[in-house]
This record gives sequence, C-alpha cells and structure tokens, in this order.
Amino acid sequence: MPKYRLLSKVELTELEPEFIQYLSANGIDATKWEQLKNSGNNEVNDHIETFSDIVIQKSLEKIKYLEHRTENGARFFHFDEEEAFFIGLKSDTVNLNQLDISDKEKLKQIDLFKATKKYDKAKTRELELFEMLNDGCSIADGNLYKQLKQLIA
Repeated sequence: MPKYRLLSKVELTELEPEFIQYLSANGIDATKWEQLKNSGNNEVNDHIETFSDIVIQKSLEKIKYLEHRTENGARFFHFDEEEAFFIGLKSDTVNLNQLDISDKEKLKQIDLFKATKKYDKAKTRELELFEMLNDGCSIADGNLYKQLKQLIA
C-alpha cells in the first residue's frame, strides 16, 4: 500500500524516463520488466507504488507554503523543517477571497489567529502537507503569508 497514492497512468507516462531510470537502478531492464508484467505477481505493483511514493515525497519536500480561502475565512501556512506556522483570518463582513491587506479599514473588520505546530513521528511534514492538499489547500508562493506575518509582528 502506498504511503501517499499511486501515480495515475498519465503521470506515469509523463515520468516514463524517470521510471525507467528507477527500474534500472533496481536491476530491472526492459526484458525483465516485461517478464514481471506477464508473471501476474505483485512485484510490478510494488515497483509502481514505491516509485509513486518517491515522486510524491520529493514533490512535497519542495513545498513551503499552502493556503485555503473561502469567502469569510482564509488560512495561510508556512512549513519549515521542524514545524508548521499558521495564520488564519475570519470576517463576516469582508470577502477574504479578494483580500487586500493594504486596505486598513477592511483589516479592522478581520479577526486574526496564529499558531505553531511541531511535526511528530507519526505525522511527518510531508504527510501533513499531503493531507492538507487533499483537504482543499493550494500550493502558494508565500507572499501573502509573509505580508501577514509582518503585519502581526
């Protein structure tokens, strides 16, 4: 069972050169791969699961910021190596999907929250990111998070 998820056929096709390199590093050439596919055992699936986990893990390691916005709530996250930082905004009067933090009057109508969370052994940084992406968060460039952090400092 994969740690994250299996790559789709489209994703595997796009990553075919990398998958071939992965197989080669594991001593599997084209002839042996065809034999494995025709043997009916789980070894083919095991290799696809392992490769999928490697690709997703490496992708997650590159992510530093996530965000999730709704009309009356916005959550911004920064993930460093040891812990995650959170800044949350809530407002019943300001549409936070169109947030302009230079508008000081609107900022007065927004409740602001912040928190910090250390990762634990059961839920690594990457697993935390993966779950949050599956729950609707988007990868962000971190600009708004940084501006909000300066604002509340």
